[in-house]
Amino acid sequence: RHLLVFVVPVLVVVAIFGFVAGKRHGGRAAPREQGLLAHQANLVVEYPVTWRPAAGTPAIPGVSIVHPLLLAPGGDAARAGLLTGQLPAGEVGPLPTRFVALLPQLPPTEVVSFVDAQAYRYGPLRLPGYRGTLELYSIPSTAGPPTALICYAAVGSTSYVHECEQIVASLTLVEHSGYDLTPSPDFASRLSALLGALESERMRLRREMGQRRTPVATAGLATTLADRLTTAAASLRALQAPVAARAAQAALVAGIERAGDSYTALASAAASAAGLEGAQRQVDSAEGGVDLSLEAFALLGYKHS
Repeated sequence: RHLLVFVVPVLVVVAIFGFVAGKRHGGRAAPREQGLLAHQANLVVEYPVTWRPAAGTPAIPGVSIVHPLLLAPGGDAARAGLLTGQLPAGEVGPLPTRFVALLPQLPPTEVVSFVDAQAYRYGPLRLPGYRGTLELYSIPSTAGPPTALICYAAVGSTSYVHECEQIVASLTLVEHSGYDLTPSPDFASRLSALLGALESERMRLRREMGQRRTPVATAGLATTLADRLTTAAASLRALQAPVAARAAQAALVAGIERAGDSYTALASAAASAAGLEGAQRQVDSAEGGVDLSLEAFALLGYKHS
């Protein structure tokens, strides 16, 4: 994953789910079998009689669920299941950072709609060290941490994922304070133009820094890049981001400003010929922080086409 490569506008597919499984065409069809209701924290789901509540929490790398509710076919959570609850608060993006770090590549983002809420859907996901299939739904809220619904199935039991999707489709949220998750084409276009221009100039200046190895030349180029980053951060802050992207926007502004500061420090170190190695490590760390912020944007649906 490289700096400033993920954020360009894309079309986002919106799948419309029913209020509960079996609801179609504006009416409620007779269910094929009587469903049961499960309630936990701020959500209610309807599940078939062939599924049962199960004890414990399946070990999914990088994921920690608060107030978990686990449903499984026949109550056997080792085969497959639906795990629901709250993700940890304070994340910039819709998925935990430590979970994203385990993924070999960022997954496609789909915005799905329930009657009274929208969710980001990711899947099927493959995690190193996890021999199964995962689908993860993340539902942000202005009133607290995101709600997560995770469909999982062990090898040989993937047919249960479809049943799990039907249970997810029955979701009802209680006292939910949500907002529109569909990416804004206008914001995506402005963001893409701003970051594209910044990346082009950044690559040019870094290439010249690698070619001109005199301290004076390095200091001058680093100062120029620091100024460019500071200007870009101010322009990014001025963009009117949709609610869903505001946390990622704030994190990206802070990351770019930090990167600008790191290049200012690099310029000083190059001019004085002291602490150059430490300043370079600071630059690498700051650019890594920008990468993380851009991954959050990618998970919101603002991706490389």
